Amino acid sequence: MSDELSIIFDNSTGVWANDWYPTQGNTIRVYLGYQDSQIDTGLFQIDEITLNGMPDIVEVKCVAAGATPALRTRNSKAFEAQTLKQIAEFFAKKYGFTVVDTTSLMSQIGMDRKTQEEETDLFFLSKLAKEYGFIFTIRGSQLVFTDYYALDNAASIMAIDKSQCGLYSLTNKTFDTYAGAYVKKRNPKTGKLISFSFENLTGGVVTNQLLVDGRTSTISQASRKSIAGLWDKNRFKESGVLNDIPGDPSLLAGTNFDLTGFGSASGQYHIVSSAHKIQDSLYKMDLEIRKTGTIPKPKRVLAQSNSNISL
Repeated sequence: MSDELSIIFDNSTGVWANDWYPTQGNTIRVYLGYQDSQIDTGLFQIDEITLNGMPDIVEVKCVAAGATPALRTRNSKAFEAQTLKQIAEFFAKKYGFTVVDTTSLMSQIGMDRKTQEEETDLFFLSKLAKEYGFIFTIRGSQLVFTDYYALDNAASIMAIDKSQCGLYSLTNKTFDTYAGAYVKKRNPKTGKLISFSFENLTGGVVTNQLLVDGRTSTISQASRKSIAGLWDKNRFKESGVLNDIPGDPSLLAGTNFDLTGFGSASGQYHIVSSAHKIQDSLYKMDLEIRKTGTIPKPKRVLAQSNSNISL
C-alpha cells in the first residue's frame, strides 16, 4: 500500500465542482480492480483538491489516514543517548501508535544525539529512517519501518513481458553510482575513530567509493549509514517506465515483479509508483520502476570498533 494517493475525475458535467465537491479532511477508502477481484489500497485522508481545465477535471490528492495534521506540524526536540527504536517509540506514544520494526535492527542503532529542528514529526521520522536504511510508512495506527534490503528482495508477484507493454523506456547509468561506501568519523566525545566500509560490490566500470557524511559515534551507526547511502545512490542505476500495460490491481507501489523479453535489461524490478487508468471501459496502467539488488544484505553489528571493517 502507498502513503499517497491521487485520483483524477472527469468533471465535464460540473458535478464534482458542485454537489460532489470533496471535503478536505474526510477519509476515503479506495479499491482497485474488477467487480469480482478487488484490492483494498488502504484508508486515506483528502488533503488537496484541484480543479483543472480544459478539459474539466478534478484532482483529489490524499495522504495516509494516519498522517494527521498534528504529525505534519513543525516541532523541535533533542534526543540524547537514544536508539532509533527509542526515538520512534517516543513519537508512537505521542500519537497513540505502535512501532513495527520488520528487521529487529532498530534497537541496535544508537545515537549520542539527534535533533529535530523546526521539522514536522512526519518529515523527521522519514528523514531519520532514510539516513539509516529504512522505509518509513504509516499503516493505520502503526509506524512501520522496513529496511531497504527486505524491500528489494521481496518475492515477485508476477511477470510482465515486453509484448504486454505499449511505450517503454529503460535506462542503465553509471553517473552518480558507486561500487562501495564508507564512513570515517571521530566520536565527538571520545575522539576514537569510527570507520566502516562496503567495497567492490558491483565490479565493471563503476569503481568509485561514496563517502557518507554526518555525525557518527558508533560502529552500528557507521554500518547502517554506509548501507543506506549506497542504496540511496544506486537504487536508480537501472530504472525506467512502462506505459499502457494491462491493468492489474495487485501492481501497486512497493511491490516487485519480473520483467521479461528485454534481454540484459530483464530481471526483477520494484514499482516506485503506479498510475491506474480507466477510460472508455479500458483498464490500463503506467509504472515507474527500478531494478532491485543494488546493495548487500545488512549484517548485525554488536560491538564498536576503531579499525576499518570491510565486508
